[in-house]
Amino acid sequence: MNKISSEENAVINLQSALQQCQESARRGYKIASDNIKETAKAITIVSKSLSACLKIHDEGAVRTPEIVEQLKRQFVSVVSELEQLQNKTEKDLQERKIRLDRFSITLFGRTMAGKSTLMEILTHGDGKSIGLGAQRTTRDVRSYTWNGLEVTDVPGVAAFEGEEDEELAFHSAAQADLVIFLITDDAPQPIEAECFAQVRRLGKPIVGICNVKTAVDEPDDLLLFLRNSNRPFEQNRLSEIIQQFNAFADRLIPGKRIQFISTHLRSRFLAGKHQYSEYEAKLIEASRFNVVEQRIISEVSGRGSFLRIKSFIDGAVAPILELTDTLLDFSAQNSASGRVLIGKHRQLNEWAKIFKSDGLNRIDTLIAKLMDSLRQDVSDFAEEHYEDGHVGEKWNRHVQSTGINEKSEKLLTHLSEDCKKAMQEIARELKSELSKVADFSADKSIKMDGVFDAKKWWNRGTVALSAGLVLAAIIYGSTPIGWAAAAVSVLGWLGSFLFDERENKADKAREKLSKKLNEDIDKIERNRKRQLSDWFFNELIKKQVDVLLSDIRTIESALFELADAQRALAWTLNKRIRHLTKLLIKEGLKQVNASGMEYHLRSVARVPGCANMLLIAPEIKFPEKIKLDLERLLGESVWFVIDNGNPKSILSQAIGRRCDRNKISIESKLKIAHIPLDELDALTLTRVNLAQQLTELHITK
Repeated sequence: MNKISSEENAVINLQSALQQCQESARRGYKIASDNIKETAKAITIVSKSLSACLKIHDEGAVRTPEIVEQLKRQFVSVVSELEQLQNKTEKDLQERKIRLDRFSITLFGRTMAGKSTLMEILTHGDGKSIGLGAQRTTRDVRSYTWNGLEVTDVPGVAAFEGEEDEELAFHSAAQADLVIFLITDDAPQPIEAECFAQVRRLGKPIVGICNVKTAVDEPDDLLLFLRNSNRPFEQNRLSEIIQQFNAFADRLIPGKRIQFISTHLRSRFLAGKHQYSEYEAKLIEASRFNVVEQRIISEVSGRGSFLRIKSFIDGAVAPILELTDTLLDFSAQNSASGRVLIGKHRQLNEWAKIFKSDGLNRIDTLIAKLMDSLRQDVSDFAEEHYEDGHVGEKWNRHVQSTGINEKSEKLLTHLSEDCKKAMQEIARELKSELSKVADFSADKSIKMDGVFDAKKWWNRGTVALSAGLVLAAIIYGSTPIGWAAAAVSVLGWLGSFLFDERENKADKAREKLSKKLNEDIDKIERNRKRQLSDWFFNELIKKQVDVLLSDIRTIESALFELADAQRALAWTLNKRIRHLTKLLIKEGLKQVNASGMEYHLRSVARVPGCANMLLIAPEIKFPEKIKLDLERLLGESVWFVIDNGNPKSILSQAIGRRCDRNKISIESKLKIAHIPLDELDALTLTRVNLAQQLTELHITK
């Protein structure tokens, strides 16, 4: 009976594992499909709630409807992003459904890293797809089968003007169950690490390959390589290169590091060519490619069933997690903007009170001063004009000679300028403070319109008040001045012939005229105060100050409602993430023979590709072996937090020691936690993200 080689046995185990993978894929598909339905329901509920809030403002008597329109545009942007996410998730799921029975592997790496060479090795190709020094060899997505696995070669990333290629590559990686990421033994590039981090954020398990690129195509180079095949694999050199690459990656996405396998792909490819048949065995051994094959088969045989479920769950979690963070950021921005507006509303209101009081006092003071001056002139004027038949016209000219119209107009112009200057300054401060609030979210994926139209409010603050024209209508339209005095003068003059003696008549005429002139001054004073006060209230207070106060109040309310709705939607999506994460952890515990342990989990949180955080009761002890097995299966760190019922303690545990617990503050009603975020490293920021999921406290500075 022939013995089965270890390689053959591994392939047999692989085929058995692939059958289990198909069953797992069907479970994973159902989980993802159910999640799409539940997420759609949650989005619909929150969207209706927010629409109702905006409708109230839309139907209200808002004198600047542009504000409500801006809020509506922001809401529409959020809903549009959600719908796009939903459509994309459904489309991706349908693509996965077509490939439900195939375990998918994607080759990923920068241009000229060796992806096409690896494909040629696995498919025993003729090498036509391998680039000969040219850039961007693979310009489309090509799939082939190797040992029952679907292997996909994608365009290289990090090439000049290769945005479309990268989009294809990342889309393929998102669909994969396993990613083989290739780097080379020349200097690693930071942009490679950025692409690597992006793949990890998709939650993808990665097999790392470092392709040694020592020249072997020329006969002399080949013989030199075979004579000392260990030299290109000098451990310290390769370790330093891989360490440098990992250092780049750690800055972008912390967590468990990927172990890289070193191989010489070109020599393994040449081993399959007829012209190199005499060196075949030596080339195969020197290439160290057998370790790559064993690792791929081991990954699929060992955890392929779990990876298929994980792939479906990650396909749902990764985009929702990104959108949740974005929604919370915009909620924080809108709340911060609302608080700025509250401060400015209070400031404007206090100024308006002072401005009203001061304006009326200035009007009263001016008119009183002018009228006192006229009263001092009454006696002399009466003495001089008590017999004058044109006394009314002359009195009117005398009143005008005091400059009452010009001085009134000048006062109201000053009041207009004071109002304009104050509102201009408040508008400038608003523009400055709100722009600072918006700075942190400028690069978010949702391209929302700002809810504060600084230009329009600036125009409102600096509006040119046409005081002259309005004042002219008020002041010069007031013609009754002097008519009462004229009538008195005529009556007094006629009476002088009909009644008392001349001197008595003259005294009475002067007295009567003086009385009427004083009454006329009182009337002028009342009318002028009323006219100026009415103009002051109507043109400045009502049409300028009160409108701005009302609009600020409206936008305050709408901003906080929008912020609440965004936060509610974020936590709704967060519940979906936690539900999916709990299903993944449950499946993982089942795979490591620890079924039932999931019942001890009070809550869970996860950042795909990085870490998982499990909230457990104080009395529960997770065996270290189960933790390590779970980490190996997930390819991610597993951290524990003790649920002692104290939110601040739970938050402190989750974030870790790098954050001073004494600097943590929680606003329970708003479900917001404040911590110093500026100087935290990437690992601690990941813990902050997990803590936020776990506690449903929005963590900000």
